[in-house]
Amino acid sequence: MELYRMSEVARMFDVHPNTIRKRVRTNILHPVKLPGSRYNRFALEEVNSLRRKMGLPADDIVQLYRVGQVAAMFGVHPNTVRKWMRTNILRSVRLPGSDYNQFTSSKVNRLRREMGLPPVEEPE
Repeated sequence: MELYRMSEVARMFDVHPNTIRKRVRTNILHPVKLPGSRYNRFALEEVNSLRRKMGLPADDIVQLYRVGQVAAMFGVHPNTVRKWMRTNILRSVRLPGSDYNQFTSSKVNRLRREMGLPPVEEPE
């Protein structure tokens, strides 16, 4: 069974580790306790379950961008990106229990293509 540390799960979702801790406290994420360890570990199945709840592909690592990052990519104000969300021009995903909108690279690149802009390169 492949297990991930809290910081690794946080990086997968592009959030702070405290956000993952909050999901554990609210029973959205369920860690695996290893004997003799006080640290939480997360099974791949649990991470994939959360990804499905967010509407993301389960087995694929997807780059997520925040509102400010997307605004910088398009050269617009963050409120413009929020307006695109409200009018369904750009769809966001949310970590369950979170108020923060994030965007997948595929959705950002789809809009960039529609606007005649080159796609965003995903970091390795």
